Amino acid sequence: MKTYFYAIIALFLFTVSCQNAENKNKDADATEEVVVEEIVVIDLVDFDDKAEGLIGKQVLLTGMIDHVCEHGGQKMFLVNENADARIKIVPGEDMAAFNTELEGESVKVVGTVDEFRIDEEYLREWEEEVLAGLSGEEGEKGEKVHMGDGEGEHHDEDNADLKKINNFREKIAESDKDYISFFSVICLEYEVDEATVEEVEEGI
Repeated sequence: MKTYFYAIIALFLFTVSCQNAENKNKDADATEEVVVEEIVVIDLVDFDDKAEGLIGKQVLLTGMIDHVCEHGGQKMFLVNENADARIKIVPGEDMAAFNTELEGESVKVVGTVDEFRIDEEYLREWEEEVLAGLSGEEGEKGEKVHMGDGEGEHHDEDNADLKKINNFREKIAESDKDYISFFSVICLEYEVDEATVEEVEEGI
């Protein structure tokens, strides 16, 4: 009789335990469903000042596309016609390349803020590759610059790169950090701003 009684108690406790676990799972699922990443709406003119605090976060930007890269459409630039603001936008992993027909369109872009840093290590590697090209040696990218006739344009490009490298070094020396940051937005989705198009057509 006692054995039967203990068996009933054990079954009851097991049932309650399962129900509690199920309820906890439901609560966890409900919590996961409620947590949604906030999209920060930001004006283009404020992007450079606020980008550092928004790295990895989703933002909504509105502006006009003044240029789309013709070689593969892997970047476009969003501008504000009334201010000196130009933001680089690159397509996300699951997005198709940007179409050059977007140039001149006003769009809304939702994407993640990304940071690219240039520091002394980066500049040193870049410099070594440029110098290797000038000497006719093969660099890391497998590029080789020959010293024969007709290759002067390559040397001009390499010399221009060396000037850029020195300019970056000067900027790093003038800053309070040991690197320079360049911010861009990895596009998750975008759409043509129809409201802006209608305003232009109406002459507003």
